[in-house]
Amino acid sequence: MLDQANRTFICSVVFIDLVGYSKKPVTEQIRLKTSLTTNLSEAIKDIPVNDRIILDTGDGVAISFLGDPEDALFVTLSLREKMISEGMTSTIVEATGEDSVRMGINLGPVKLVKDINGHPNIIGDGINVAQRIMSFARPGQIVVSRSYYDVVSNLASEYAKLFHYEGSRTDKHVREHEIYVVGHHEGALQKAKDGMKDRASSTTPNQRKQSATGASTVTLSMPAFVQDKKKLTMVAGGLAGLVLILGILVATKPKTAAETTVATAPPPVVAPRPAPVSQTEPPKPVEITKPDAKVLEQSPPAAAVPPAAPPTESSDKAARDVKKEGEKAAKDKAAAEAASKAETKGDASKPAVPPATLVFAVTPWGEIFVNGKSRGVTPPMKSLKLDPGKYKIEIRNTTFAPHTENYDLKAREEITVRHKFQ
Repeated sequence: MLDQANRTFICSVVFIDLVGYSKKPVTEQIRLKTSLTTNLSEAIKDIPVNDRIILDTGDGVAISFLGDPEDALFVTLSLREKMISEGMTSTIVEATGEDSVRMGINLGPVKLVKDINGHPNIIGDGINVAQRIMSFARPGQIVVSRSYYDVVSNLASEYAKLFHYEGSRTDKHVREHEIYVVGHHEGALQKAKDGMKDRASSTTPNQRKQSATGASTVTLSMPAFVQDKKKLTMVAGGLAGLVLILGILVATKPKTAAETTVATAPPPVVAPRPAPVSQTEPPKPVEITKPDAKVLEQSPPAAAVPPAAPPTESSDKAARDVKKEGEKAAKDKAAAEAASKAETKGDASKPAVPPATLVFAVTPWGEIFVNGKSRGVTPPMKSLKLDPGKYKIEIRNTTFAPHTENYDLKAREEITVRHKFQ
């Protein structure tokens, strides 16, 4: 569902209010919320997770149904039926107003957004009108708008018998609303239950599993050969054998002659330079004495067959210089690594600046923008942590003009942002 964020939908919105919730002690508030949560969970168990968004409004619940419009009617009728089955008739509930709820249903546009925790949230005229419609209901009543009545009353004759025209009402913003009260009709409730069962039975196992986790509405189909266990086993065995053969070939690959030569060749030895031979002195004649004559013969030039010169002082000095340069490079590398570690350790030891906290008290609701970027809707969001600095806080409501304030936040500072849209 998160991939559909920032999209606009026409959907059914149910606004549920616990009558007198804020005037009761905390123990009674916990009991009422627990009872509402239990009954609501039972009512929506057959509706896929991806077809509904539930928001906790503190003293009630707002539910947006993205699927069939009669889902909203089924949930509200089921809640009222559960309340009556616990021992109170609708007449007693409306008369006393104790432990009761009032509900409003509207069909209109909403925008799907992400809150500060990345969870789906809804804003827009659809949920605003649902809240206005709910305010016209008495304890134990279900009131719907004209737009919702026009759609659902034409779906089945049983549904049309449910609604009774109550008249026109004006909200605090001088906006007219034609409202219809949902009566008590067993045929309509049974019709809604049958429709829910039909939709639940038509959902495939994969779709039900994905709806339960809320991951996606896409149904993944498996290839035919995967469903055949025998073929799957054969394919798996063939792949395992192929991987084994490849591993053996890589492990037993013979080395080439070039690789062997490179691996076993000793390091190169630098031969010392031969001593220079002076060419200025002529070769000396050698006298050879024979029995019958004396013949003067010249010895071959000394440069023709040079003797192997012993290592000189210059070659020893060059070797020492190379060794010193290698030791110097190793020392420089070790010093650089030590400096890098010290710098990293210094950065890690630097203390983090504690954030500031903005606490929101906005009624009835508002979308929070920090420096022009949306950070969520309050309620349900209660607070927001920001780094110290200057911020422009803007609170928007689709029905009213936006409210803007500027703050220079300090570390550990906690500021309450209060605003009431009127």
